[in-house]
Amino acid sequence: MNNTFGDVPNAYWAWQYVERLYHAGVTSGCNQSPLIFCPENSVTRAQMAVFLLKAKYGSSYAAPSVGMSTGFNDVSVTHWAAAWIKQLAAEGITSGCGNGNYCPEDEVTRAQMAVFLLKAKHEAGFTPSSASGGMFADVPIGYWSIVWIEQLANEGITGGCGAGNYCPENLVTRAQMAIFLVKTFNLP
Repeated sequence: MNNTFGDVPNAYWAWQYVERLYHAGVTSGCNQSPLIFCPENSVTRAQMAVFLLKAKYGSSYAAPSVGMSTGFNDVSVTHWAAAWIKQLAAEGITSGCGNGNYCPEDEVTRAQMAVFLLKAKHEAGFTPSSASGGMFADVPIGYWSIVWIEQLANEGITGGCGAGNYCPENLVTRAQMAIFLVKTFNLP
């Protein structure tokens, strides 16, 4: 298989996952001419809404029309991802970032990503049952998303960021997002 994106050569550490994400129709990259993926760019909450729903439902999925309101104070009906954000909320995958906002341009942390991925995979009512606290050195008992992070690892979606850590406050790059999505939704 040849590399699709000019900035993701075959030797790139996440090349296989980026290619799978592209061939599954979940992404067409971050720029069309030249065709690039921007693997080291952080993923925004707006981009994440599209990635999650496309990975979950397939390449032909289109979010329903946004209508008169997105339900979030900071996402106008003309925002490029308005329909995707509204659908993510309608499915109970997110309730926003607080105070009636979604924070579409905020970058997603690895801790937040664990919650988004598992809610998208298992449906909104899903909540992991418990956590041991010993899985990752930097995710102690009491950490706000420990059950989600440990469930993500228990399902084989992540092994952390290395050296026994998960790096929960690190931002998710587009390359990491490709791996998370391919593994969560078993994309070919």
